[in-house]
Amino acid sequence: MLCFFDLMAILGTAIAVFLVRAAFGNVEPALYQWALPLLFMGPVMAAGLGLYQSISLPPHRELKALFQLTSLMYGIILAVLFLSKTGDAYSRIVIAGSWAATVFVLPITRSLCRRLFVRQRWWGRPLIIFDTGNAGRDFWRYLKRRPERGLRPISMFALPTTVESVRELFAKASQSNPKAMAMILQKADQGQSLDYVTEASRFFERILIVPSFNDGFRAHWLTPRDLGSAVGLQVRQNLRDKRRLRVKRFMDVLLCAMGGVVLLPLGLLLALAIRLDSRGPVFYRQRRIGRGGREIRIFKFRTMMENADEVLKKVLEDNPELRAEWIKDHKLKNDPRVTRVGRFLRKVSLDELPQLLNVVIGDMSLVGPRPIVAKEIEKYGPVYEEYGLVRPGITGLWQISGRNNTTYAERVAFDHYYINNWSVWMDLWILAKTIPVVITGYGAY
Repeated sequence: MLCFFDLMAILGTAIAVFLVRAAFGNVEPALYQWALPLLFMGPVMAAGLGLYQSISLPPHRELKALFQLTSLMYGIILAVLFLSKTGDAYSRIVIAGSWAATVFVLPITRSLCRRLFVRQRWWGRPLIIFDTGNAGRDFWRYLKRRPERGLRPISMFALPTTVESVRELFAKASQSNPKAMAMILQKADQGQSLDYVTEASRFFERILIVPSFNDGFRAHWLTPRDLGSAVGLQVRQNLRDKRRLRVKRFMDVLLCAMGGVVLLPLGLLLALAIRLDSRGPVFYRQRRIGRGGREIRIFKFRTMMENADEVLKKVLEDNPELRAEWIKDHKLKNDPRVTRVGRFLRKVSLDELPQLLNVVIGDMSLVGPRPIVAKEIEKYGPVYEEYGLVRPGITGLWQISGRNNTTYAERVAFDHYYINNWSVWMDLWILAKTIPVVITGYGAY
């Protein structure tokens, strides 16, 4: 189904751009017919880039692969035009416009495909979980909530400790579900008396090994590397690569400059609304912890009344439930200090629009961990050291993953994951996901 949607997106965008250009005349349709077979090869190239695997790629890696696929297709077309010396006969708008439109449309059509069919019983590969501990239930719940990952749990068993029992279990499970993939969960730092992988390979075509490291092991993307007689797991920390950090900074400045043309008039309208709604300044500056533990002052549109501190103090004194909520997350779901315009601004996250100034001056990034105050350092624990590796962001993984509907521990986990696995493509994916989150106001209050 993904292959079909990819093909429709590739052909549909190319045809649509061609028809738009043809509406202005001076385009010969017969000249472009030879390019259609190359576009039909798009899904074949996509398979080579791993876009149709049983286990789907992480969203940011899929975005990168789709960009590579589109660039490869149109790169071949340009190479053919160059070698045939007929480039002058073709419209640059058709070729460049088709490439740009496909880059934009492909991820959207894939998302639409998953939204339409991901809950169907035929979607995804059946998965049987074999567990040596208690982690199987967590994976079961996670994969049930994330069917887009391409795995559909159907059974779960505890692994026996004898060879005969293991073979009997694997044989019975594979016979009842011959197309299923086996997932084996076991401790990576403990010796096993049985070679479960070898035994499973006697009965299952595909086996997914999930090593469970000790509690001190942190969440990293691990890349297998063949070392001859052994397999190594490579960890890469991109935030220690100065070249990649320069790319991240360049992207921040470029996107701020491009967005400023549209956002500046919007900011002026919001500033006027704030002044008309309540007394006080338009902007509010907050002390936050930035990169390297340095204190920064971030800009926000004022969303609270002038005497907000006094109101908060009185509310917390009079209401034990609100006091407990404040102590837990330093937030109130129904904050009495927030003005009418402020509540709207928070709902759509426009109160953080002035933080683009912080991005321009280098205190923040468009994407990164949520900026924290000094009192929150303790809650981050050992993760705080990694928090200092990157500038805090206007948006981030936490903001697109539920925001205030998540616990503080989950927020720290999102920041931890982002820091350890950051890439430019992850930033682009988060920025794209931020748009629908802002429009719907999901998780905001």
